[in-house]
Amino acid sequence: MMPNQRVILGDSLDVLRTFESHSFDTVLADPPYGIGYSYNPGPQVVNQPHATGTKIANDERPFIWWLYDAFRVTKLGGCLVCFCAWKTQDDFRRAIEIAGWKVRSHVVWDKRGGGMGDLKRGFTPTHEVIWFATKGDSFRFADKRPSSVMRYTKLSKCVHHPHEKPLPLLEALLTATTPKGGSVLDPFAGSASAGVAARNVGLEYTGIEIDPQWHEVAERRLAA
Repeated sequence: MMPNQRVILGDSLDVLRTFESHSFDTVLADPPYGIGYSYNPGPQVVNQPHATGTKIANDERPFIWWLYDAFRVTKLGGCLVCFCAWKTQDDFRRAIEIAGWKVRSHVVWDKRGGGMGDLKRGFTPTHEVIWFATKGDSFRFADKRPSSVMRYTKLSKCVHHPHEKPLPLLEALLTATTPKGGSVLDPFAGSASAGVAARNVGLEYTGIEIDPQWHEVAERRLAA
C-alpha cells in the first residue's frame, strides 16, 4: 500500500497554522536561505516555469518565521532537518533554538563538485549546511547513527526544479530520522523531491508550496 502523499498550495506561514499540534514525525525543510539568489531554470527544467533572473520568494533575509508552528505540529520526540547556507547558518541556529527545538548536530552535505561564487576571492563552494534538531529528548535514530558528513553528488542537471536536491541524499536523511511508516512535513516543497524520497522509503508526506507553477510540477511528480 502506497503511503499518503499530498502537496498543498499556499504560504507555509498560513498553512502551518491549520495543522493540529503533534501531527508529524519529521520536518524536512529547504527554506529560503536569505541570500537574495537569482536563478536560471535552464532548458532542462520541466516547462521552464520561470524566466532567467527569477528571485526565490522571501529570500531577502533568512526565512525563519515558520519554525514556531513547525515545532508545534511536530510530535514530541520528532525532529527537524533544515538546510541552510553557511552565510546564514548562525541566524537559523538561533531561530531554531528560540522556537523550542534542541539543536543536536551540524551536518555537512558534501556535494562532490563545485558551485558558483567569487572566482577570485572565495574558495569553491562544494557543500551545504544542515541543522538537525529534536523536539524534546526522546528522539532516537531509526537505525544506525548517521555521519555528520553526507557525501552525495549534486545533480548535474536539475530536471524538475533549479534547486532540487538529489533523491539519495533526501532518502538517507529521512530513513535515518523518521520511524518506519512515519510522517514527513515539507514546508517549502518546490517540485516535491522530498515527497518522492518519502514515498520511495515508505513514509507519508505533506508538502507546502507557495508558487502555483512549482506546485503544479510537484503534483505531477507525486501522481506519477
